[in-house]
Amino acid sequence: MKFKKEEIIIILLAGGYGKRLSRTVNKQMIKVNGITVLEKSIINFQNYLPNIPIQIVTNKENIKNTNKIAEKFNLYSPIIGGKERQLSVFNALKHLKKNSPRYVLVHDSARPIISKEVLNELIQFKKTSFNCVVPILPISDAIRVLSNDKIQETLNKNDKFLVQTPQFCDYEVLLNAHINSKKLYEDESALLLSQSFKIDTVKGNPKTLKLTYIEDLHLLEPHLRKDEQKHITKIGNGFDIHRFDINSNDNKNFIKLGGIKINNSKSLIAHSDADVLLHAITDSILGIVNKGDIGSFFPPTDNKWKNADSSIFLKYASKLLREVGGKINNIDAIVICEKPKILNYSQEIKDNIATILEINPKIISIKGKTSESIGFIGRQEGIAAMVVTSAQVINDNFDA
Repeated sequence: MKFKKEEIIIILLAGGYGKRLSRTVNKQMIKVNGITVLEKSIINFQNYLPNIPIQIVTNKENIKNTNKIAEKFNLYSPIIGGKERQLSVFNALKHLKKNSPRYVLVHDSARPIISKEVLNELIQFKKTSFNCVVPILPISDAIRVLSNDKIQETLNKNDKFLVQTPQFCDYEVLLNAHINSKKLYEDESALLLSQSFKIDTVKGNPKTLKLTYIEDLHLLEPHLRKDEQKHITKIGNGFDIHRFDINSNDNKNFIKLGGIKINNSKSLIAHSDADVLLHAITDSILGIVNKGDIGSFFPPTDNKWKNADSSIFLKYASKLLREVGGKINNIDAIVICEKPKILNYSQEIKDNIATILEINPKIISIKGKTSESIGFIGRQEGIAAMVVTSAQVINDNFDA
């Protein structure tokens, strides 16, 4: 089996039991506003780093629920971690070797508030030669050493700091460090430091709290609820129609629908490949991001797009959607024609569209309708498609 190579993969750790929280469910499955802590971490990563795949590491007890979440968000299939955090990361690194990533972002899902600014600072280190870079925070309170319930020593807080996740690491460096490690460490930077690797830092975010105690949940809840208000659902409509070339003698005995070649006695007339379905989906996504229509970007007067594969248009619209933090909720499409019978090809079409858009085919609906032998389409002179697409977007990107 051939695996897709990725430059960066997010390792999302979700195997902690949260015993100190005194809850009956694992801390990653605690819900705020109907969304689990794990889902909130996923949503933030997909909003801020939409093209980077996510590998969840969970425990045996949560694997069923985590599989459902991974399927919902179109992630890699979750894997089981180890008894300790370091062993869970090691399992993930070994599992991802088939994908040959250059870098990994290791994050505790128990830190659901993720800063876009911190992520951007971390990713910038791709331009340099580095081993690992971590977000840090200064310590504002005084530090004392306690022994037998008595203060024994005062520590200098000025040369100490708090370390957060995500931690951005060179994949091969981190994998080899795990292989060579004889001890367990708290996180990736501690492991690499133990083997004399240099660690770089960026300024962290105080809101990126780790959910450990019940008091942490009380501190996190207002931020989680506020964060929910930043997302809205937008809807876009798309329509396209093309006529059959009844006079053609070019022996082109197929049409394209959803990127799939379908045998047909007549071909379609168009500047590109005449894929009415991909054109309609493209227009519906452009409607969501308020960017006009397909002709604004790929005009039929430009010979560059003569006979072009319409998946190019759809991928471009998808890119624009991701740039505003968009994530498709569902696509509902109707293809109107007398022939071919769409039902015979609907699953293949859904799978291909899902591949182009990198989404789950289960959120795509393809329906075929005839016009009961009425009018232009009824006389088998053409074919049309109508599409409604809904997507979740970050509201800030559409504020006046």
